[in-house]
Amino acid sequence: MSAVHRTVLPVRWSDQDLNRHVNNARVVTLIEEARLSAVAAWLGEDGVPDPARPRVVVSLSLDYLRPIDHGPELTAHVWVARLGRSSYTVAYELHQHGRAAARARTVLVQTDPATGRSVPLPEGVRTVLEGLVVPDPDPDPDPDPDPDPDAEQDSEQRAGAARASEPAPGPGSGPAPDSVTARA
Repeated sequence: MSAVHRTVLPVRWSDQDLNRHVNNARVVTLIEEARLSAVAAWLGEDGVPDPARPRVVVSLSLDYLRPIDHGPELTAHVWVARLGRSSYTVAYELHQHGRAAARARTVLVQTDPATGRSVPLPEGVRTVLEGLVVPDPDPDPDPDPDPDPDAEQDSEQRAGAARASEPAPGPGSGPAPDSVTARA
């Protein structure tokens, strides 16, 4: 069994929005389909959703790198990025046209159905997941396939001028996140 699960995802005609690419909310559904495929491949019966031993998504972060189109094959690469006592993090890359189109992470937590509180992962699940944890691959080195060198230089000059005119950051301040984060 490979630590990185790959699956082809169906992009439905109805997944498109007015811009003629896959709607941002539908990408979340595609990620869910990729996760269900991976967990079933990794864990077999232990990966089938079961109300008696629920594992719930408590965090989702998603970076949209480029539009996803209807038609060309969309492939998901899915792996376990981190394993905790009662949770594990699943990482994803959706590829189309030979390039990463989206990157995501979900944190799943094993819960007690009676209390809704976290409990340790079952030993069999933990054993399988321990053998699957892989470091994140290098990010796509060139997110823009056709950069305009003049526009890039102009942008860098504007950014440098803006930084020079900004006050020094205070405690607890930092750059704005580049990803969209949702909580379930």
